[in-house]
Amino acid sequence: MTSAPRISHGQGSSPSASRTKSLAAAVSARPLAVALLIVAAIIAVRAQGTVDADVAWELWIGHQLNRGAHLYRDIVETNPPLWFWLARPVDWLSQLSHLRSDHVLIALMGLAAALSLFATDRMIGPMGPTRRTSFLAYAALILVAMPWVQIGQREHIALIATLPYAALIAARRAGRPVPLILAFSIGGGAALGFALKHYFLIVPLLLEVWLLAAQRRSWRPVRPETAAMAAVGLAYAAAMLIFAHDYFTLVVPMLLLAYGATGAKHFVDLFQPAVVTALVSIVLLLAGRPWRRSEAPELVSALIVAAVGFTVIYFIQAKGWSYHAVPMLGCAAMALAGAVALDPDPRRLTILAAPALLCLPFTIAAQQAQRDAESAHDVADAVIGMRAGDTVGFLSADPSFGWHVVLQRGYRFPLRYNGFWMMQAIVSNELRGGGDPRLTQLGRRIVGETVADFECTPPRRIIVARPNPGQARSGEFDLLAFFLRDPRFARLMAHYRPVERGKLEAFELESPLERARICPRWSPAWEKPQP
Repeated sequence: MTSAPRISHGQGSSPSASRTKSLAAAVSARPLAVALLIVAAIIAVRAQGTVDADVAWELWIGHQLNRGAHLYRDIVETNPPLWFWLARPVDWLSQLSHLRSDHVLIALMGLAAALSLFATDRMIGPMGPTRRTSFLAYAALILVAMPWVQIGQREHIALIATLPYAALIAARRAGRPVPLILAFSIGGGAALGFALKHYFLIVPLLLEVWLLAAQRRSWRPVRPETAAMAAVGLAYAAAMLIFAHDYFTLVVPMLLLAYGATGAKHFVDLFQPAVVTALVSIVLLLAGRPWRRSEAPELVSALIVAAVGFTVIYFIQAKGWSYHAVPMLGCAAMALAGAVALDPDPRRLTILAAPALLCLPFTIAAQQAQRDAESAHDVADAVIGMRAGDTVGFLSADPSFGWHVVLQRGYRFPLRYNGFWMMQAIVSNELRGGGDPRLTQLGRRIVGETVADFECTPPRRIIVARPNPGQARSGEFDLLAFFLRDPRFARLMAHYRPVERGKLEAFELESPLERARICPRWSPAWEKPQP
């Protein structure tokens, strides 16, 4: 008589557990592949949408530059030219591929994030595969998922450029060898990111001071990455003087005159959820200093230095705009992720606080996306009945007003201004009795240029953001009322009739406008409407 087979408990493992372990081991064995797969998946989903209003305006300017427009002379823009020059190849690729330029840009941002992760993987040195996978996977999420709304913004580009540069400086501090070509490439890419705003130069400066503090007499300022940054910086400075000198003669005086009236009205307005989350993360890291016991203490330290730099930049700008907080939150979150993933014995406070702090960037991003979607509904209602190729005009003190629909729906836009941000300073000057005649003259000039642009390409519909009764009582000014004080604009609006289009005021062209005899070559008046 044969006995039944005996089952041994506590030995071996079930087939499902074995498969799970095998899968985990396979994933951990390919850290970079996992991070790149995350980037590809998120970008594939993100490309189904569009970009925010600022980036849409950047792409529109890139298109106009390719059609012969002169930046700052034909198109009024407050930012230095690099961001708009980078939009030109995006527009070329859009024309060649017959894809929308915002979709092309989203794909290119995914490529930039992938290159950033590739370079970072080469720089972070020896590390256990599981921890390397954890860090790179989280970094991938920060680079492409956290800036969901702000994808393509200058701060987003700076964040992508900062990660491998911080890893490179960390490798220098640790004394690890760095391949020359890779160092030169990282330096060149970082230079493009940091050159988008002069404020961003604070970050590489702080990282250099941090490196100097460790190396002291062995520190060398001339290295492949610094040489690449200097070369890119000098080339950009020369290009500005040659091709964009109007920025200094036309835009800078306007910025000095009126830009200070924009942004946060109170200091407390600067402390948005993203800013608070970043500050708490930085304080937690500096207080506990858990990264000192980790496998890569220099990497975590370098990201903390970068986060502090972007925090300084945020408060220097003091505008309170959400995209300004992207790099400080991104660097702080990656530093915290590195401290948690790489620390063999994390402290109790870190264990308790880190999960919430590491998840908050994505919760905040989701909330921002929801708010943007809700605000876009009003503009979508206002353009009901319009077709691709129709011309639409926006009147608002908010430069982001309505711009997303221009790219999404293929409308033509006739104005040299993306928004009348300077009206806040102009109206405030009036309320003070018109003490600065330069602001009074600027207001007249803006109305005259708006009339000229509308006469060159009369919009089928003009959409206006006006304060509701509650906002008017709180002191918000009525932009349309200001414009209608000018007889030229009042005559133009006599050709339009108000139409009911949701919460916004819209005016439909009712009688033909006599077109201006002279229009600039970049004007939509010369552009063939889309079929």
